[in-house]
Amino acid sequence: MKNLYWLSIAFGLVVSGFFLADRRFTEVGLIGALICVGLTLGLGWLWFRPRPVWQGILWGALAQPVVVNLNDQMVGISNKLGLTFLDAAFYSPLPEETIKLLGVVIIVAAFKNVRHPYQAAAVGMAVGLGFDAMENVPFILNAAIDNLDGDLWGVIITGIGRFFTGAFSHALYTGVAAWGVGKLYAGARHGYWQVAGFWLAGIALHTLFNGATMIVGDWPVTILVIALITWTLIIWGLRFMRKQDRKYAAQRSENSVPTKDPEYSF
Repeated sequence: MKNLYWLSIAFGLVVSGFFLADRRFTEVGLIGALICVGLTLGLGWLWFRPRPVWQGILWGALAQPVVVNLNDQMVGISNKLGLTFLDAAFYSPLPEETIKLLGVVIIVAAFKNVRHPYQAAAVGMAVGLGFDAMENVPFILNAAIDNLDGDLWGVIITGIGRFFTGAFSHALYTGVAAWGVGKLYAGARHGYWQVAGFWLAGIALHTLFNGATMIVGDWPVTILVIALITWTLIIWGLRFMRKQDRKYAAQRSENSVPTKDPEYSF
């Protein structure tokens, strides 16, 4: 599995190189994109503290350029089938959550000894964090060029908007989806069905996020409500993960095992 992981990373690096080389950008746009990436990864590392899962952050960051082409293909398929009303699900949630969860499965199989679902969810959150950081780059680069009020204003408006409305949204989606992988590795009954169920739950959350703006529109009130719901779920998820970590550490201490899991500690 380690060979498969590194082969996938090499493929992602090649695709990312072509993806970025094909884009026009200004110096202001590039600086703004790098600042946004740094803020996302820095705050994510501080809040999520995904210590063992740099492999996940790397997978997520390199998966984003790869999945852009898949998104376009999915839209083409939905249009040919006359299912344009499902674009909210087809355009990004289905291919993105599939590629990210595939990374979780490979990372867990190759590097991690998962004994509790929250440990797989930690990997999923790291994958989502890398994806979040990379996803903002093309939006900010394009805003610097397209905004009629100037490249700096375009970077500021887009960067703040992207960060405020869901800087860690993909960490949420993939953390939920990865919980099923953790259930499977922890020996839960009907483990494969749980993998499928939590994968669909991650897709559903992502679809609701996308569909809200597609149905209601990009009104300020809509964006504010979406941001509040997203951040509420993220904060709740962090609190839940830390509670699970303390509970698992207490169980291990009762069995005379070190009280902290150095790999998955939150």
